[in-house]
Amino acid sequence: MSLPAELDPWFARIAAGDYAGRLDVELNLLDRAQTTEWTGLLTYHPIVAALGGIVLDDPETSNHHVYASRSPLRGSVFYLAHDDDSRIVYASLADFLAAADDAKRQQTWLSELHPACSPVAADQAGLSRWIGELIGGQAGHDVVMALVPSLDLTDTALLRRLVTDPDFFLGEAVAAEIEKRPTRALGPIAELCTLHPHPQVVSAGRLAARAIATLR
Repeated sequence: MSLPAELDPWFARIAAGDYAGRLDVELNLLDRAQTTEWTGLLTYHPIVAALGGIVLDDPETSNHHVYASRSPLRGSVFYLAHDDDSRIVYASLADFLAAADDAKRQQTWLSELHPACSPVAADQAGLSRWIGELIGGQAGHDVVMALVPSLDLTDTALLRRLVTDPDFFLGEAVAAEIEKRPTRALGPIAELCTLHPHPQVVSAGRLAARAIATLR
């Protein structure tokens, strides 16, 4: 497979630095040949396939940072987690590399430096449209779960659709994001979550509603 030309400066930059073999801080960025190999191994994964993902590292933890080569999230860095939530963690390769430098400087695992909230996508209209197309599709819900954290939560029609979807995990994901980023405008969506037939969504909805209630 051929890698996108936009990654050429990335490979040149990491080749000039100490970014490989630092497993003490979960840092092992891949060179061009390794990236090609790892990307080929993970193309089966629905999220990697949907994002046009290019695997950037192998810290030997079964988790990988993946470059998104397709719109509407093109240019961002996704964290593909084996036992945790997968989501966009950096808006750009530059932000990812800065975190890698911080991990070395602070002697801290790279994953511990992930921001608590995902950067919201610049193309919100495109992201909303894409999520709408994915809902109901084969393996689409797994991808949607990973995309919800990148929403700016202003498309209330889409949020209602997610909360009322038969897959209760989507409603739970929406409630979790509202708890992290509460606004009064999201009150009706949080309340909708509390009325959900599945207890996991109800519980997450109550936490979201409580976060909104504490706003001044």
